[in-house]
Amino acid sequence: MQFGFMSSVCPPLTLAELIDKAKQYNYEHLEFRVEWGHKHGVELDSTPQQLNDAKSRLADSGITLSCIATGVRFIDPDAQKRAQQADLLKRYIELSEKMEAKNIRIFGDPVPKTPVEIDRTLDWEADGIHACDGLAGEAGVSLCLETHGNLLASYLAEVLYRSEAQNTYVNWHAAHHVRHGQPVDVAYVHLRNKVRHAHVSFGNEGPMPDTERDSLQLLKQDNYEGFISIEVINPKDSEAVLKRHAELYKTL
Repeated sequence: MQFGFMSSVCPPLTLAELIDKAKQYNYEHLEFRVEWGHKHGVELDSTPQQLNDAKSRLADSGITLSCIATGVRFIDPDAQKRAQQADLLKRYIELSEKMEAKNIRIFGDPVPKTPVEIDRTLDWEADGIHACDGLAGEAGVSLCLETHGNLLASYLAEVLYRSEAQNTYVNWHAAHHVRHGQPVDVAYVHLRNKVRHAHVSFGNEGPMPDTERDSLQLLKQDNYEGFISIEVINPKDSEAVLKRHAELYKTL
């Protein structure tokens, strides 16, 4: 497992400053949240020079760009809006290829409540992934659908099955499905061997939460070689978050 953090932990920091923090606490990778005005400098509207500079800085640092975290989702009832999301994801695939990012995070929630609506929504998500999956493979990038909100692991596995995806996997954020009543061990039945990226948050005090510990131990038992990324959004004390997570991760 490779441990790193999302730019949401330190939104005001430039790429150079993020790299310095990663090295200070022995983190191995960075994940860039795009669309939120973070200062890492890698966005769809970044200039070619800005992207080249960022790519060179990462290469020189030895810090991997594990993921470009987007807000793309294919669940809108409006077919035109879903097509726009597909076009947007294709642009992020091009950006990821330029930056040599390993993964792109996408969403599939919120899922409606009635069976007919659930089935339709999972189809929409699968269709959107199917439209972009081949391009991602050609670019050497994996799409990672996150267990976010009420997109349970069982729903996610069904989306991947329906999409017939060859280059789409899972960004596992166990805390979400646990909040919606699906325990870690049950979820992992659906996610096993599909995880390429994972999000964790260890809280502000005390030991590592059971949800995070259990999910990481399951991955470790399967010799998981992907990325684990801290996702704490706009904390008051970024330094404390980085320090605490680095220390607790060592206990695994």
